Amino acid sequence: MKKSVVMLLCGLVPLVGNAKDNAKSAPLPCASASHAPLVRDFYETQKPGRPLPVAGRHFNVPESVIASALPIQQSVGVVATPDAIKKIWKTIDAWGATTNVKLVFTSGGNHAYAFPSLVPITQPDRGDDWLDIYADGGKGVHAHLNGPYVKGIFVTDIPGKEAGQRTQAISFYNQDGSLALGVYAQIAGEQFDPAAVEGFKKTRALIESMPRVCAAKS
Repeated sequence: MKKSVVMLLCGLVPLVGNAKDNAKSAPLPCASASHAPLVRDFYETQKPGRPLPVAGRHFNVPESVIASALPIQQSVGVVATPDAIKKIWKTIDAWGATTNVKLVFTSGGNHAYAFPSLVPITQPDRGDDWLDIYADGGKGVHAHLNGPYVKGIFVTDIPGKEAGQRTQAISFYNQDGSLALGVYAQIAGEQFDPAAVEGFKKTRALIESMPRVCAAKS
């Protein structure tokens, strides 16, 4: 019997009182001028094309710092709002319900999980700030993003070690810069679904048209 994989992926563990209000208004951690050369050297000379949690763990910084340290040709981040999250995910829906991707998430930034999945598809809007996304017609992963706690969304397109290899992802970051969920269209050196790569191009175009988060990069 085929078993369902049900996972709850949200923007933050529950908070109460002022802590909850402060978390909603906290700025997303972004790269400093000193981060950029270190992160870029890591990807150019040490581990080309590795998923962003690898670099975050290596430097012991929130993953949003890694994403914002990359050159603008490889990474663009935008302000996340509940509406922006839903709008961006609609373009991920268009990658196709039977398209293969790799989903990545972290626990506390130190433990990373990556697993193959069909594209999780947006479920009917409940009229709140949650985004519910189910894969494989509900038989696969169930994910839930809590909109107010997702502060930034990055599209990253990083070259791998060999010519033509790419690591392409759409990543959603919590207010502390940790990864809520990353949708990888391809990872350098691994097999990928061409439909995901084609869909990624359209999602990237939308993200690049939206208001930016973190400082502009060269």
